[in-house]
Amino acid sequence: MSQPTKRKRSATDLFFDAMGAVVPSCGPALRMVELGQERPLKLGERFVLIYNTPLCLHCNCNRAKFKEERAKMRKVRSLNKG
Repeated sequence: MSQPTKRKRSATDLFFDAMGAVVPSCGPALRMVELGQERPLKLGERFVLIYNTPLCLHCNCNRAKFKEERAKMRKVRSLNKG
C-alpha cells in the first residue's frame, strides 16, 4: 500500500478548517443522530448534536434527512424506555 503524501496546508485551508469546527454543520449532526439510533448518546455527543442541530446556516442540503433521522432516533429512544 502506498503512503498518503503530506501536502503543505495553506493559511486559507487552516482558516476554513477552524471555521468549520466553530460553525454548526450537517456532517456531525447527521453522525450523531445515526449513532443515537444505535445506542444512547453520551453527554459530549448530545452536546455535539444540540450544537449542530441548526445544520449549515448557509444551506438546507440535509435538513429533511436530518429531521427524518432524528425522528427515528427519538422513536428508538422511546421504545427503549418503555
